[in-house]
Amino acid sequence: MKQNIFHNASLKLTSLYLIIIMSISLIFSLGFYQVSANELERGIRHQPGPVGQIIRTRNAELLNELLNEQEDAVVVARARLQANLILINIFILLGGGMLSYVLARRTLKPIEEMHEAQSRFTADASHELRTPISAMRLENELALDDDSLTVKDAKELLRSNIEELDKLTQLSEGLLQLAQLDNDSLEMKSVKVSSVVNQAIGRVAKEAGNKKQAISTKKIDTGTMTVNEPSVVEALVTLLENAIKYSPEKAEISVTTKRSKTALDIVVKDNGIGIPEAVQEHIFDRFYRVDSSRNKQVADGYGIGLSIAKSVVESHGGTISVKSAEGAGSTFTLSFPVK
Repeated sequence: MKQNIFHNASLKLTSLYLIIIMSISLIFSLGFYQVSANELERGIRHQPGPVGQIIRTRNAELLNELLNEQEDAVVVARARLQANLILINIFILLGGGMLSYVLARRTLKPIEEMHEAQSRFTADASHELRTPISAMRLENELALDDDSLTVKDAKELLRSNIEELDKLTQLSEGLLQLAQLDNDSLEMKSVKVSSVVNQAIGRVAKEAGNKKQAISTKKIDTGTMTVNEPSVVEALVTLLENAIKYSPEKAEISVTTKRSKTALDIVVKDNGIGIPEAVQEHIFDRFYRVDSSRNKQVADGYGIGLSIAKSVVESHGGTISVKSAEGAGSTFTLSFPVK
C-alpha cells in the first residue's frame, strides 16, 4: 500500500516536473524559431552579388529565377530549423523525463523515510505497550480462576503488576520525551560541564554501588557549555546506566571531557562485554535491542534510551558515536558544538 502511494506520487510529481520543463523548452523553441527564421530570411534575401547585377541589367526573367531560388532557400532553412528544434525537444523530453523522475524520487525520499520511520515507530510502540498489558491481564485472569489464591499470592501478583506498570510508565515517559525532542525547541542556557557530569553520576550512583563499580571523573572540563541541562543530563545517565548494566562487578567506568575549538566531547568508557560490530550502526535506532549475550544479561529496557540520547545531542547540533569490540568494552562520545 505504502509503495503504491509513493510510486503514484512519484509519477505525478515526475509529470509535473516534465510539464514545466517542456513548457519552458517549447516557449524557448518557438521564440528561437521566430528570431532565427527572420534572420535567415533577411540574410538570404539581402545577399549582394548576382541579384544586384540582374537588377542593374534589368533582366526580369533571370531576376524571377533567382528570387524563386531565394524563396526555396528560405523554405529549406526554415524546415531544417524546425527539424533541429523538434529533435532537440525530443531529447529534452527523454532526458527531462529521466531527470524529473530522479528529482521526484529525491524530493519524496525524505517524506517516504519519515513515513516509514513513523509507521515502524507506531508498530513498535504498540507492540511494546501491548506486552506488559498482556502479561498483567494473563496473571490477573489466572489469579481470578484460582480458588486457592492466598493473601501472600495476591500480594505477589500485585507486586508483579506494579513492576509492569513501572515499565509502562518508563516507556510512556520515553515516548513522550522522544515526541518533545522531535517537535519542540529546547531552552538553552550556560551551565558548568562539571555540574552536568556530577548530576548524571549522582543519578546512577546507587546502581553502580550495588555492583561495587567505580565511576572515575578524571579530566573534567572546568568551563561551561550552552545546552538544555535536563536533557543532556538524561542522555549522559542513559550512557552510564548502560555501562553499569553491561560491565561486570567491581569494574571501572570513566567519564572524561575534551574541548577543541569547535566541539566539547563528553566520553563514557566501560570495560564491559562490548557491542558486536555488525549491529553498532543500529543501536541508536528506536526500539532496537541487540539480540545477543549483551541483551540476555538484562531483560529490562525498551531500546529507546540510546535513541533519546541521539535525539538530545542532535537537537543541540551535535553527534553521538560509539567505538566498541566484543569483550573489550565500549566508548560512547557525546560531541556538542562550541558556541
